Amino acid sequence: MSNLDKVVDDFMVLLSYMRTYYFRPAEHFTRMRFGHSHMHALSLIAKRGSCTMRELAAELMVSKQQLTRLVDRMVEAGQVVRKPDENDRRLVRIELSDKGRSMFKEMGAGLKNNFREKLSKIPDSELDELEEMLPRIHKILQNANGGRLNCWEKP
Repeated sequence: MSNLDKVVDDFMVLLSYMRTYYFRPAEHFTRMRFGHSHMHALSLIAKRGSCTMRELAAELMVSKQQLTRLVDRMVEAGQVVRKPDENDRRLVRIELSDKGRSMFKEMGAGLKNNFREKLSKIPDSELDELEEMLPRIHKILQNANGGRLNCWEKP
């Protein structure tokens, strides 16, 4: 097995572990009954401020038809609003509502608390190692992605 294949395999195991033990158990997600796409969409809209359906569909890697159903549910729940684009009346922009912003903040706080609880069990020496390694890992992955700082930048 090549070094690259080993890193890919190790990364897949790590991502699965993180999803199972760090992301999934967050009680606030369960309470809100959000699916992964729903949380991801809220997160992307919050980061961007507003976006078109096309931009959001591309970033979520779903069809516009799938996204329409998701956004319709989010509008019905009062989490997002559709607004005409100020520069191009043909476009509709999606923005978080006040309720959506509040929910996004609650999601982030819950996730952060879940991570804090899990990481608090790690000995200080290993936390120090993580603190040193994580920025480097982030930089390596960012460079592998053409230096993109965030998901909205063009490659």
